[in-house]
Amino acid sequence: MIIILNSFLKKSLSNLKLFTLFFIICSSLYLVYNIYNINKLHQKYVTTLENVYSGARRFGSFYNNTGTEDLEKGQYLFNGVSVVVNTPTQAKILSTGINKLRSQINKITENHIWTVAVFETSAKYSHFDPLRSVYLKLYDHIILNTIVKNEGLIDTYQSFYGCNIKLTDIYKEQSTNEILRTVYFPIYNNKKLDALLAIDINNSIFKNILNKYNRNKMTIISMKDNNLYQKSELLPCSEVDPINLGINFYTLFKFTFLPSILLMFLYHSLTKLIANKNYILRYDQMTRFYRRDYYEAKLLNQADFNLLIIDIDHFKTVNDTYGHEVGDEVIRGVTKRINNCIRKNDIAIRWGGEEFMLSFPKMNNEQLTIKAQQICDSIALYPISDIDISVSIGGISATSIHFNDAYKAADQALYHSKNNGRNQVTII
Repeated sequence: MIIILNSFLKKSLSNLKLFTLFFIICSSLYLVYNIYNINKLHQKYVTTLENVYSGARRFGSFYNNTGTEDLEKGQYLFNGVSVVVNTPTQAKILSTGINKLRSQINKITENHIWTVAVFETSAKYSHFDPLRSVYLKLYDHIILNTIVKNEGLIDTYQSFYGCNIKLTDIYKEQSTNEILRTVYFPIYNNKKLDALLAIDINNSIFKNILNKYNRNKMTIISMKDNNLYQKSELLPCSEVDPINLGINFYTLFKFTFLPSILLMFLYHSLTKLIANKNYILRYDQMTRFYRRDYYEAKLLNQADFNLLIIDIDHFKTVNDTYGHEVGDEVIRGVTKRINNCIRKNDIAIRWGGEEFMLSFPKMNNEQLTIKAQQICDSIALYPISDIDISVSIGGISATSIHFNDAYKAADQALYHSKNNGRNQVTII
């Protein structure tokens, strides 16, 4: 019981070490892969916003080239875009441009645009798609000028490089509790601020891009805190609320645990398969002795020999009388008794059907004779499969000799044992 328990504990410890090794390898490689993809994902955020910014800037040209028409105070709807007129004025009808802008940006953001609005700095009228009550309450010319000043958008027409547009921090819309970020683009003409384009983006766009990226790239990048690895970077044209991207240890463990287990079992299976294949190539399946075709090449490179050739007496009679299955049992019984007589470093080879060769390192002629007689006596001691079995043995103990010569001498000694009555040993 203690031996079985020790064997179980030893095997469990070995499996644990192997699992730990594969887990370290898997988790390290997967961590590096995710770190590499964090930079690519952040670039995807940047590209998405840059495309939104490009659409907003192109809208400025549409605004400047749109004519006006007289509108009385009130609310109007043009092609799904609401126009709120506070005092009678000449108003630009921007619905066509706003619809195109929204359609374009919805494709870029996968429908995460919350609102597109254009506010005239005179506050006489504004465009909304869609119209939300919060805009009617919050925006007038004073607030618009404050936004432009606070967001650093004054005189952006002078900017050839850099940002003439602004991405705000994260905020919650009062009437809907939606978490938003707003893109502001001021439209200047003749050094005068004419209008402010506002594009409200639902902040869930970043989570949506993340989830889609994780699915497509098979990554586990997270926007949560307390990560094993984390990188924070500001989005273009923003000064607050950087995007935090990282890899959580628990998620990393969860995703690499099963692959590590599978790799461990695969390793076991492959090593067992290779071991079995090597075993089949090296060993005879019936006797567990070396195969002749495997070991003969080694003997050819050897110069000193203590060889025994063993042949089962009258084996053809056993096969003819009792059948080949019993004959196989006899072979297995004989080789088992041979194994019981030899040492671990002694070489046993199945040389033919019922013929075996033994090679002994560091043994003299006298010792070889004693060993051969021990084997001969152990086989004849009691029946195998209820049949009296004996063997004839021939051997040689010689140095500085080629294997072929040693083999011929041992084979002659074997025939001497057979011709002299069998069940005996002859050593040259």
